[in-house]
This record gives sequence, C-alpha cells and structure tokens, in this order.
Amino acid sequence: MRKKQTIASVLCAAAFLLVVVFGAGAFHRAAGAPEDNAETATPTPTPYDRISPKDSKKNSATASDKRASAVKIPILRVDGVEEKAWTVCDRYETDNVVYGERGAHGWFRSYSDAKYLYLFIHVDDDTPNNKGEIPTRCDCVEIFINEDGTKPSEFGTGDSHYIFMRNGNCALRSGADVNLLTFTVVSTDDGYDLELSLEWALEAGARADDIGFDLRINDSQKEGSRDYIEQWSDTSMMTHENLSKIGTLTIRK
Repeated sequence: MRKKQTIASVLCAAAFLLVVVFGAGAFHRAAGAPEDNAETATPTPTPYDRISPKDSKKNSATASDKRASAVKIPILRVDGVEEKAWTVCDRYETDNVVYGERGAHGWFRSYSDAKYLYLFIHVDDDTPNNKGEIPTRCDCVEIFINEDGTKPSEFGTGDSHYIFMRNGNCALRSGADVNLLTFTVVSTDDGYDLELSLEWALEAGARADDIGFDLRINDSQKEGSRDYIEQWSDTSMMTHENLSKIGTLTIRK
C-alpha cells in the first residue's frame, strides 16, 4: 500500500512540472524581439514616417479628449486570445478617420492592476501588408501613453510610444522600454488581434488615476505606403511628437 502511494506522489509531481514548463512557453516576452530583428532594438531605427498636411485627405473631425476606463479584473495570459474575462471591459472603437478614404478599423479593451496596464486590440483589415522598411508604412498599431496625465506637448518621463506590426515585430519610439513589455499578435479570419501587458514606468505616487492614452491603426494597402489611418482620440497626425490631444484612460483601483 505504501509503495502505491509513493508512485502516485511521483506521478503528481511530474504532472505539475509539465504544467509549469509548458504554461510558461505561452508567454511572448518582447525582450526577444531585438535578437530576431535588430531594427526593433533601437529606439529610433528609421526616421518617423510623417504624411505632410498637403498630402493628407484628413476628415473635418476635430480632436477630442475621449475617455475610457481600465477596469480591474483577474490577470489573464497574454496570448492573443480574447478570454471571456475580457468581456467585462468596455469596448472602445477607433472611429476617428485621420487619413484616407477607406481601410482598417479597430477596437480595444483595457484593464489594469498595481503593476501593469493590459490591452486587447482587434483590427479588421482585409488587405494584409507587412512589406516595407518603415514600420508605419506596414499594417500596424501605435500606442501612446502619458502616465502622469498631464498630456504634454513634448515627450518626457512616463511617456511612451510603441508600434506593433502585424507580422509580430515591435518598434520602439519615444520613451518606449522593451523590458516593460509583453505582447502577442495573432492573425484572424478578418485581420489580427494584439494583446499586451505594459509595466508602469512611474511609481504609484507619480502616476495619475486618469492617464493620457491614445491608439492609432495604420493600414498599408500596397508595399511602402500608408493608405489609411484611424485613431481613437487625436486627429492631428502629430501624436508622435505632441501628446496634448490624446484621450484619457481612467485607471480603476
């Protein structure tokens, strides 16, 4: 009898180790990206892609200080899958057309805890294009963060700009830190999903309850071209330099 109990204990321990080992493999640490693509390791690998006002077909919408909430829910695995727990978070559309006639459309959900901001983003895009040396001239999502809520006209401490490409790469811009980031991009039947966790750069006392936040979707419909842009709040096309017109994300405690 004692021998059977010993064998059962060994089998249970082995099963537990398998769960730990294979469960850990589901997470994609962004720190691995620089080894796969040297361009992403440099904060400014290429000149930022800017469309000049004279070339823009920007709509007449004015910039708006949109508001969203990041609710507090149990921690989810950052695997690009929209688990049921995400449905308790409100869904926000990127409904400001900044440039172009028609193209990709997206939405996002968010939640937070004392250490991280989490985002789940879906993009509807039936013209996949990952070709091009400049990240914003490929299909991609840009995220802008201002942790102290001041929305400055220039990037400073606690401000960051990340570019997530449809092919799974990430480009770092002003204030971005690859060591704070975990993300996964997954292809879907109608586009792609992006799920990420971003560790707060500022301590709790320096971080606002209402942080500055914005999200931009770039749609490339032919190689080397940015043909359509949607953004959640700012319509100025200058968010990469000026955060004064981004939206507000309320962090629930």
